[in-house]
Amino acid sequence: MLLENCSYPRDVRVSREARALVAAGHEVTVIAPRAAGESRRETIDGVAVRRFRVPIQGVTARGTALEYAVAIPALHLAALRALARGLTVLHLHNPPDLLFGAGLAARLLRRAVVYDQHDLFPELVAHKLGPGRAVRLAAAAERASFAVCTHVLAANESQAEVARIRGRVPAERVTVVRNGPPRATIVAGPAGRSGPLRDPELIYVGLLASQDGADALAGVLARVRRRRQTPDARLVVVGDGEERATLEAALRAEGVAHCATLTGWVSADEVRRRLAAADICVDPSPATALNERSTMIKIGEYLAAGKPVVAYDLIETRRSAGGAARLVAAGDAEAMADEIARLAGEPAARAKLAGAGLRRAHQVSWEHSVAALLAAYEAL
Repeated sequence: MLLENCSYPRDVRVSREARALVAAGHEVTVIAPRAAGESRRETIDGVAVRRFRVPIQGVTARGTALEYAVAIPALHLAALRALARGLTVLHLHNPPDLLFGAGLAARLLRRAVVYDQHDLFPELVAHKLGPGRAVRLAAAAERASFAVCTHVLAANESQAEVARIRGRVPAERVTVVRNGPPRATIVAGPAGRSGPLRDPELIYVGLLASQDGADALAGVLARVRRRRQTPDARLVVVGDGEERATLEAALRAEGVAHCATLTGWVSADEVRRRLAAADICVDPSPATALNERSTMIKIGEYLAAGKPVVAYDLIETRRSAGGAARLVAAGDAEAMADEIARLAGEPAARAKLAGAGLRRAHQVSWEHSVAALLAAYEAL
């Protein structure tokens, strides 16, 4: 497995897939960037992990270019070494879609190539850089990735449709492997506070990147606190990323920094503890071409925690929640604040929504995705 944009095992999708394949009897090696404090080589839950150093840069076009200039050759070299040792399957995780050269080498040697599409690369580049040459290059890289693969793993049906139509991959070579919560993480039942809440604790879990709209949390929190029934609302943000400083500045500008806690990256156990202590989970991801077709892992985590969810109404968020979340018009912070305040004042509604979320979590649990993943590997 080649992974560029995240360390291992922090990338939830990659770590779950790797562990599932090991449990099924495969030998798995993950090549990934080396985060601070991580060793160059180790074995985690039976998965061999090999890490390489990348330059630490700010999130700029120049910094990203320098990162890719180091990471992409390192990943290709690791792939060539593995192919020489008898590798049978090369599993490419995106973004970016710049690993097709390794995929081509594998196909020339009659080895299988799995293209695991976490995100739509052209839409991601368009969001970050706007329209232009970079988007056209990203689209060409995506086409090349589709062209060299033996099988595509899509995170949802929207992305599977892209593979079939835009990538012209036959339907039998496309498998949906959803980012659902493992059954072991699904709580037994709702365990929220009773009665109307003047001080609801809101929680956001996940990456703080520009595409996630996390800076909007400041405005949402300020609006909730201005509601007569929820003047003491507070916010916990579990995660980190390039937009943390932007969020902190927005919290100060809205005058709500004193009632917000940013934990940074924490352990999985700490994430579950924070979710258990929260009252309402939120997702302010904006309506972009990227987000409409993306499955937010946080939604599954929220449902599994047995907590009510308020989010913007995006296509894949709606499909993931399956009716077990309160969805408001994308980008409407006032409507999100209204819905949060309404739930805070209605304990029966919170309990009903939490129960529906738990039922939905079981329907989309990771174990269903494991079956799809293993079937795709059998098809190789």
